[in-house]
Amino acid sequence: MGYDMLEGTVVRWLMTEGSEVNIGDALAEIETDKAVVEFEASESGLLRKILVAEGATVPVGHVLAIVGDADEDISAPENGDASPAYAPEPAPAEEPPEEEPAIPLPPPAGAAATEEPAAGGLRASPVARRLADERAIDLRQIQGTGPGGRVTKNDVLNFEPDDAPAVVPEKPAEAPPAPVEAPSEAAGELVPMSRVRQQIARVTAKSKREAPHFYVSAEIDMTRAMDLRKQINTTLESEGVRVSVNDMIIRACAEALKGFPNLNSYYTDNGIQMNDGINIGIAIAGEQGLILPAIMESGTMSLAEIAKASKDLVERATKGTLHPREYTGGTFAVSNLGMFDVTSFIAIIQPPQSAVLAVGTVAPRPIADGDEIKVASMMTATISADHRVTDGAESAQFLVVVKKMLEDPMSLLV
Repeated sequence: MGYDMLEGTVVRWLMTEGSEVNIGDALAEIETDKAVVEFEASESGLLRKILVAEGATVPVGHVLAIVGDADEDISAPENGDASPAYAPEPAPAEEPPEEEPAIPLPPPAGAAATEEPAAGGLRASPVARRLADERAIDLRQIQGTGPGGRVTKNDVLNFEPDDAPAVVPEKPAEAPPAPVEAPSEAAGELVPMSRVRQQIARVTAKSKREAPHFYVSAEIDMTRAMDLRKQINTTLESEGVRVSVNDMIIRACAEALKGFPNLNSYYTDNGIQMNDGINIGIAIAGEQGLILPAIMESGTMSLAEIAKASKDLVERATKGTLHPREYTGGTFAVSNLGMFDVTSFIAIIQPPQSAVLAVGTVAPRPIADGDEIKVASMMTATISADHRVTDGAESAQFLVVVKKMLEDPMSLLV
């Protein structure tokens, strides 16, 4: 349900056991690192059994429910790790019995080589092990609050290095380095990161680390586009359709991408993978962070259809009823900060996409018109592209096409 997703939480089930299910029916609402999305059925039949309770967090790949025929044997469902049904993790004093075998961990750095692990090995939940790995924390330093000393997610989140037990070396250690003086200013409040913010941190860091970004900018005269937009909105007002500047940009990009397939592709170790369709993602700022759902099949839509789809996408993103494919199916993206009076900026590519167009506000500026100076409604557009799949010249040519369409906006209606 999202790039780099590791786990999800079942918010609520939309069907009950025994319900008839068709392909595409929404079975449950799942909270991902980005937002709440609907989990759709991939098969038809009866919802025979629900294996994961509401409020439970499970790893990607775990079976949530069983859909089958009324007389089908479901006594031994196939599951990636054959683990039993998940339930929400209660308070430490009420935790259920251990659901997984204890996994012995290697001794921490600096411990005696002859030191043996505790009887039965250390017990830790999968989420706790992942968090400890991400934070470079040795699980042996954490006092588990679960049954039998099991280390839980909260144990890792609440762990402070000062809480770790001292490890006595077998031989005198080298003199420690001189302590680093604390900053002169007192540190402020440490604010925990939301799941959305953590996901943004992971994805953007991965993108900047792996994809060699480069940037190309262009100034676009939006005077005629703004006039056409006003005429369109007056004409379509009775139909409840209102075209935004962003809708016009999406329409121009969708048409331009047909001539520049590399910008609508993604990099793989085996080659450049082309996408059959053009699905343009739009950056939406939510309460907890940025999401980038896509308008599916943007390349086949008219300007009015894009306006309707864009409005619907934003509304459903706010309500948390987006479809998984709208999160994962984007092939290109547009990020618009014009509403915040931003002149220009550069955006980070959303993996596994290869390009994103960042646009600023449309504002009156003096420009040269031959030998004269006139005032025009100008906008700065900057494309960020992955140098592994495209080059500066190709990205510049793409921007030229987008620029021509927006400066001659009647082409957006064809």
